[in-house]
Amino acid sequence: MKLSSPPTRHAFTSVIAAAMKYGPTRVSRIAYELDMPVETCRYYLKRFHNAGFRFVLSVDYRALGLQPTILFIRFSKNLDPAKRDNFLRWLDTVYTVYRANLGNELEYYIESVPPHGEVKSLKSMLEVLVDAKVLDNYNLFEVRDGYYKPDWVTHYDFTKDCWGEELDIELPKIPLSHMDGKAGFDLTDLLILSYLERNPSSKMNDISQKLGISPQLVSYHREKHVEGLRLVTGYIPSRSTKHADLKIQFLLGHLQEQKETSQYLHRLTNIEYYDLFRLHTPADVKIAHKGEIVLYSVNPVNMMAFTVPVEHFLDKKWVKVETFVETLEKIIRVV
Repeated sequence: MKLSSPPTRHAFTSVIAAAMKYGPTRVSRIAYELDMPVETCRYYLKRFHNAGFRFVLSVDYRALGLQPTILFIRFSKNLDPAKRDNFLRWLDTVYTVYRANLGNELEYYIESVPPHGEVKSLKSMLEVLVDAKVLDNYNLFEVRDGYYKPDWVTHYDFTKDCWGEELDIELPKIPLSHMDGKAGFDLTDLLILSYLERNPSSKMNDISQKLGISPQLVSYHREKHVEGLRLVTGYIPSRSTKHADLKIQFLLGHLQEQKETSQYLHRLTNIEYYDLFRLHTPADVKIAHKGEIVLYSVNPVNMMAFTVPVEHFLDKKWVKVETFVETLEKIIRVV
C-alpha cells in the first residue's frame, strides 16, 4: 500500500499506543478509535515490524496462580565457565520467564514466576546453590505491583527509524496484574497464550494447526478465556532485533528519587522496599543516579525471554518448586 502523503510521526505513534490496548491484530478497532483509515493503520503496523520492533504480551501471572519474583544472582568466580553455563540453562527451566546478563559474565537478572506460596522453596533452591559454591550470593524480591508505560516510545521517531525529540502524546499504562485473583483456565488456554507470546499477530488457523484443534475452538478460548478472563493485560512495544542505538538498564531505588528517568521508562515494578525501573534509552544517554540508587546495564547479547511455563502445568496444577530442589541436589553431586 502507498499513502498519498508521508506518515506523520504523531499518527504513527498514536497507532502504536492504540495497539497497546487492543492488540496489533485488531486493526479495525484501532482505526475506529483513532478515526483513521484501516489501511493506514495496517501500513503503520507493518512499518513498525519491518523496522525491527514487535509487540510483546503482558501476561497476568497472578491470574494464573503464579507469584512474580525478581532475582539478582552472582555466580562464583571459581566455578568453571562450562559448569556455570550448565547451571544457568538449568535455572532457565525453573519458572524463569526472563533472564539478562548484567554487563559481566557472573551477574544476572532473572524474572521467575513460581506457583503462589512456593517462593520459600525457590529461596531454598538458591541456598543450595550458595552452599554448593555455585553462587556467591543472590537477592530475591517478590513483585507486589507495577506497570508498563513505555514512554521511550514518545522519544523514538518511527517514521525515520531513529531517536528524536519528545512527542506530546499520552501512552496507556498497562498493569502487570489486574489483581482480580486466580482465574479459571486450562491447558488449552496456556498453549494458546504461549503461542501468542511468541507472536501476538498469530492467526487462529496457524494456532489451530499446531494444537490440532479447530479454529473456532481456538477463537473461543482466546476470546472467552485468554482475553475474556483477562490473562493478558496489554501489548508492549519492544525491540525484536539487536540495535546499536538502544541501551537497556535497570535502576533499583525509589520512585520519588528518580522522576527524571521517567522519559525513558519501559516498566516500573514495585518490589519489597524498592522500585525497579526498566529503562530503554539512546545508547549515548547516561542516567544519573545517587545515594542508594543502583544502576545495572544489560548486555543485550545475553538477554532471553521465555513464554509462560506450560511444561510445568501437569494434572491441572503447577509443579511444586521443591521437585526442582531435589533434582538440583542430584545435579550438584554429578558435576
